[in-house]
Amino acid sequence: MFAYSLKASEEFINCADKQLTDIFIERTGVTPGKNVCISLAKHYTGAPIYTDYLIKGSNFLGRKLMINLYVNHSWLPITILWKSKTKKDYKLHDTNIDCDDIEFWFEELDVALIHKQLYPNVKLPFKLKDLSYELVVTRINMDATIEIKLKPEHQSVADKIINEVDSFIAKFNEDSEKKDRKYGVIYNWTPKIELGNIVFDINLGSTGPYFFKKLFPFLSELNYFERIELC
Repeated sequence: MFAYSLKASEEFINCADKQLTDIFIERTGVTPGKNVCISLAKHYTGAPIYTDYLIKGSNFLGRKLMINLYVNHSWLPITILWKSKTKKDYKLHDTNIDCDDIEFWFEELDVALIHKQLYPNVKLPFKLKDLSYELVVTRINMDATIEIKLKPEHQSVADKIINEVDSFIAKFNEDSEKKDRKYGVIYNWTPKIELGNIVFDINLGSTGPYFFKKLFPFLSELNYFERIELC
């Protein structure tokens, strides 16, 4: 979950990534991914993003980094800190880092806000009736993920189903182009098969939620699915 724009060593990044990811999952219950990640940035104009501090109860320095936590198209300023168990002064660019000696942690995490940003109360701006599968809408973003749980008897033909959905999206774009992109177009989409089920990562481009008004009834007609989640 750790990304950077300052000069930082691969060794530092690897140690930070492992420790902070484990802490984040333990504290929030959320696994970092495309909707949750870290980026270096200023908290506000004039704030140092990388500085040192005096470790409480000692004469030794620790270091801290002010960063942004990206959560579902929202930005949450947070601060990470680190120190050495053997009183070394580890810097971002250092390569000789003992991951067992350096200790990372978050100054604080607003878990309630993170959950609120990640799982907003969203609804489709239209109603769909009598779908042949359970539809769950967790979030609606420009970069959307559609997780499709197949009925057991159709898991063996997942590739065929992907081709049908590919053809549907291509035709949606083609029909919209003929009408001067009246309904927008999908910019790109990437399917994959995970444990017999299908996952589509889709960039909605200029279509917005309207695309789902067409896609979900089409998927219902195929009658291959138990559950579809938009997330």
